[in-house]
Amino acid sequence: MKNYLARLRANAPTWQFVYWWVFRAVMIYGIIDSAFFRKDVQQVLQMSANLVGMFIWEIAQATSEKSLLRYIPSYCQVLAVPGFFLASFGGAYLNFYYTIPIYDQIFHFVGGGAGAWFGYEILTAIQKRDKVRCHLPFVLLAAFGFSFIFGNGWELFEFTFDQIAGGDSQHWSRALAEQAIREAAAKGFTIGMPNIIPELDPTRYALMDTMEDIVFNTLGGVAVYIFLRVNPYHHKGKNNVNAMFKDNTVNKEKKKVKAHK
Repeated sequence: MKNYLARLRANAPTWQFVYWWVFRAVMIYGIIDSAFFRKDVQQVLQMSANLVGMFIWEIAQATSEKSLLRYIPSYCQVLAVPGFFLASFGGAYLNFYYTIPIYDQIFHFVGGGAGAWFGYEILTAIQKRDKVRCHLPFVLLAAFGFSFIFGNGWELFEFTFDQIAGGDSQHWSRALAEQAIREAAAKGFTIGMPNIIPELDPTRYALMDTMEDIVFNTLGGVAVYIFLRVNPYHHKGKNNVNAMFKDNTVNKEKKKVKAHK
């Protein structure tokens, strides 16, 4: 544990810990309020899961040196923490999914982009761990694939959660959505259903929500793919990760061939 804490202090500046704990403290407040005052078990579970996600870098630093997670830089969590925060505290606890009509679409666009960016960081971490070079087009394509898998994996989770735990993350319940609209109207807000494209049939509302999420996840991933194609910051200039190592790929393949003979 002593080495672990020293590693945290050595790899992340103090301001980052302060920054993370500001968001975490507000999230903990929301969990307590949801548990003891709102009596909303589903909200507590969702926010608690996102709170764990806000510790992802510290958790990664507790893994073995052979784990690629140890090579993920702390600045990744600087962006991940507000993402987890806005997903549950902003979207569900403060009800932004209804009070801000395009909140969900913006969030999924940014989430798809973040998935591609994190994919790029993970692939770079693999290079650093294994000390091998990797061609940039392959890295970028894999990063985009990571975003696509991550985005669709989340939609699968929402579907499974709604079916097994009786949740409403896909807005299966139109009655709950209409209730949110009435509550907002009572407070002086005029809002609509949280979809850019209106559903033609109330029974299709969950399908519209899921498909719009997938579209915006993909658009965000494409946007970051283009950005990284123009500015692959780990693969150019003094930060070029490929320049750190000899090209061991060919030698490793030759060793594998000899081992099979």
